Amino acid sequence: MKTGSGFEELTKLLHENAPGAYMAAEMTENGYKEEQFRLGAGAHNVYSISKSVTSCAVGILEAEGKIKDTDTVLRYLSEYFPENFDKKWERVRLCDVMHHKTGYSAEANIDIDVMDFWADGHPDFLYHVLTQPLIYEPGEGPFVYCDTNYYLIGRVVEKITGSTLGAFLQERMFDPLRWRGNAWGVCPKNHTLGGTGLFATARDLCAYGLMLACGGEFEGVRILTPEWIKKARGEKGSYGYGFTNAGDGRWFLTGGAYGQMVYIFPEIRTSVCVLGHDMPVGEINQKIVPLYL
Repeated sequence: MKTGSGFEELTKLLHENAPGAYMAAEMTENGYKEEQFRLGAGAHNVYSISKSVTSCAVGILEAEGKIKDTDTVLRYLSEYFPENFDKKWERVRLCDVMHHKTGYSAEANIDIDVMDFWADGHPDFLYHVLTQPLIYEPGEGPFVYCDTNYYLIGRVVEKITGSTLGAFLQERMFDPLRWRGNAWGVCPKNHTLGGTGLFATARDLCAYGLMLACGGEFEGVRILTPEWIKKARGEKGSYGYGFTNAGDGRWFLTGGAYGQMVYIFPEIRTSVCVLGHDMPVGEINQKIVPLYL
């Protein structure tokens, strides 16, 4: 097993293979390194990395006994359901939503990066989601990837805590991780998007990854439980709660559109972040992991 940093090799790899790379960074318990390949914003849109961050709010609340991932959406959001809602919603659990097996089709998705939701007539995101017919049995149907799944999770967190998802995680996770600059997009009704729209720096994402690599602790502060992380990363070779677990289970990652990636290596308590645009993600994935494991 490798125990040293592969950061110099990583930056060389990106220089040679990823002209769209903005930044690369690495964090261990012994320190932080970063390299900027070209000028850009301090905090970057990390797109679907937002989903794994949103799932952590559920993990924090579950550790406090305020929620279970097997609870139904209806239990928390019943007041928002229309009168004639699809009764399959009574069986939709939070774990189904986070696994993208809610039961609806891709038409339920509101992709703020490409859609004009005003023109499409559904600026009320929650109403749009809860009025969707469920064409598959919740938890048993196909994997249908939707940003709105994690928007739904964010609304559940908001209902329990009385704070928006973004405000809750700022206090309970971002501040303990000493995040230095972040923002999170909101819907027209001022609720955190959850499934996308988080802006964060490479350093902050590395701190997030290191916390996960260290079983939920960062600088002596417990943020998540090891049990939640094990559940959230998913089975080997599969998608969990916003994370993808490696086939051998030795590492996992969370990624966003265009090549935003956070790699988590529990064996060596290390995290690596790569940010860019139009990145050759498949090729990079194959080459990065051997640098560390």
